[in-house]
Amino acid sequence: MIEPNNSKENKSKNKKKLTIKERYNNINNILGAKIIGNLAYPAMIMIYFIFFNIQYKSVSEEMLIQYINISSMVFIAISIIIIEIAYKKEEDSLSIYGIEFLALATFTLLIKHIPKILNYNIQNYILIGSYAFGIYYILKLTILYTMEKKKELNNLSDIKEIVKEEPIKKATKRKNKKEEGK
Repeated sequence: MIEPNNSKENKSKNKKKLTIKERYNNINNILGAKIIGNLAYPAMIMIYFIFFNIQYKSVSEEMLIQYINISSMVFIAISIIIIEIAYKKEEDSLSIYGIEFLALATFTLLIKHIPKILNYNIQNYILIGSYAFGIYYILKLTILYTMEKKKELNNLSDIKEIVKEEPIKKATKRKNKKEEGK
């Protein structure tokens, strides 16, 4: 026969387990939303590089230089706006996006010069740049996901509640004094 107290304890344990599962699912939903949000920037950059490669084949060199100048100015303006907003809101993560757009603007400005200096084809330079940006964003998202997952799992853990960190009181040792004879 099951005692009423044990059935209540089992229900409370099951309820606690459900809340932990719900919290874990909630964490995964939040992390998924952050990752999808962070994938927007690399997707825009990759679309930009694809568009630039297509334009390279179909337009004249003068039009290409104008396109480079205009796109770099747009990226510089976007980066300045993002950095200003991040400064006003005091958000470090937003300022990182501004720095990333500034790096993209610098890369775009260097499209005119670096291929000439290194005797590269512009398409190869853009391809190398797109790979570099892609690797950077993959590493960034992996690190962000790992850090957020670790932080959320530490918050989910009940170990901190079970083991309370109390300072250890050390007993003072008594020193024996020797009496000196006169």
